[in-house]
Amino acid sequence: MQKYFATIILALGLVSQAFFSAFAADVNVSYHHNRVVADVKLDPTLSFDFSIEFEQVVGLNSTNFQVTARRVSLTDPSIISRLPSDLTTLHGGFPVLITVNARPDRGFAFTGEAVLDLYTQSIDYADNLRMFRSHNQATFEDITTLTAAGSLRARGSTGQFSDFLILVDDRDGKVLVHEKARNLSSYLYSYVDALGDDISADLRAQSRNIEAHVYDGRYTAATALANNFIRSVERSSGDKIPDVWRSADDIENVKGELLTRARNLRFALSKL
Repeated sequence: MQKYFATIILALGLVSQAFFSAFAADVNVSYHHNRVVADVKLDPTLSFDFSIEFEQVVGLNSTNFQVTARRVSLTDPSIISRLPSDLTTLHGGFPVLITVNARPDRGFAFTGEAVLDLYTQSIDYADNLRMFRSHNQATFEDITTLTAAGSLRARGSTGQFSDFLILVDDRDGKVLVHEKARNLSSYLYSYVDALGDDISADLRAQSRNIEAHVYDGRYTAATALANNFIRSVERSSGDKIPDVWRSADDIENVKGELLTRARNLRFALSKL
């Protein structure tokens, strides 16, 4: 009897796999002045809208800049090996890898941060769903700045491009904010020599204060300081903080990455 049921389950799995493989993915990407929008239907049960909005951008067209998406296996080793923890997993109802590529031999570039928005009715909102990114096959990292119901809306930001996922993140929130505060400071200090003297000193002092408040569990105060940090970075121009990413991927968009990390930290603090 067990052998019989195992055969039935295997057969159903093969039928399901063949069904989804036979379905032609429908990906419609439109390009606007400073925004790209992808309307994606991977199969009858899996569809979503994905958009990227830039502060300033050049070369935004289908030749230079492409957005693709594919359904992935829940056990795909090329994905699983890049997850940050055993407590971060693919969602069974939304196993989607979104890849954003800019051709390195073309003139695509943007300044500051890019804002990513995803909306899907394929799964329901849950408080532990997050948007993650991975650049150049590195470990996926949380970049979420907002999640909301309806059925799921997720927003993040980035200063660079590669792969994006929606993951279930069951890690401890208090441990995470400590890690995110440290990562913000660590990233800032990695590029401190590229910053103007005044903004460098100001941001270093602010990041140290954020870490201290997070360490002592003063999360409301840490949130207020994160807001100040974000405003300070937003007000700084490219002559004070490097703020350009280009498709050759040969320069660091420090402003975009600082904003990405600070906004994500602020979001994580709001969940405590």
